[in-house]
Amino acid sequence: MAEAVATEPQILNKAMSEAFDWSQDDTPVRVAIWNYFMENNDHSTEKTLELIKPYIDATSEEPIREFVEANLKK
Repeated sequence: MAEAVATEPQILNKAMSEAFDWSQDDTPVRVAIWNYFMENNDHSTEKTLELIKPYIDATSEEPIREFVEANLKK
């Protein structure tokens, strides 16, 4: 019997400008979220890993889109 393999949302691998029409940034969405958390928690890698995990484990793009729209849209 085949095991189900969890896959992360593909939006994480897209450039910000590809995923969001308001962005001109070529940074991958995953890196943009990582950088946001690093900047906002005194550059703690452990804390950033903890904070980014729900987005990596998300089963849909919606929570990622909501987070980016609310926190990274300039």
